Formats: sequence, structure tokens, C-alpha cells
Amino acid sequence: MVEPYRRPKSFTPVVVTYVAAFYTRVIGAAVTEQLYKEKYWEEHPGKAVPLMKPKFYGGPWRVMGGEIPRYE
Repeated sequence: MVEPYRRPKSFTPVVVTYVAAFYTRVIGAAVTEQLYKEKYWEEHPGKAVPLMKPKFYGGPWRVMGGEIPRYE
């Protein structure tokens, strides 16, 4: 016997979860960077804060002379 048509399950909860996780990570990264800057300023008053290396990125990360090289 043929089963009656049922609508597929909604993807809305999955999308909402992924969007919430993304923005949670963005806010977490901003807070982490701000805490890093404040700690550096306390230890080295008046100096420029160096770039913070990404914690969860294992790809290539290259800094030349304190500046990120531009590829134009």
C-alpha cells in the first residue's frame, strides 16, 4: 500500500542553531581579542598591540615586520 504524503521536516531549527552558533563565536572572538589587548596594554603601556595569532586556525599565517602582507 502507498503511504500518504507527509511534508518533509523543517530546516528552520537547524538554520537557527547554526546562525546562533556563528554569532556566538563572533562575539567570543571579539571579547577574547579585547581581553588580549587590555592585558598587553597593562604590561606594555604606550606601545602598539601586536597582531594576535588565531587560536583555532591551522592554516598558513604569515606576518612580515608586524604587518600583514598585501597581495595586490
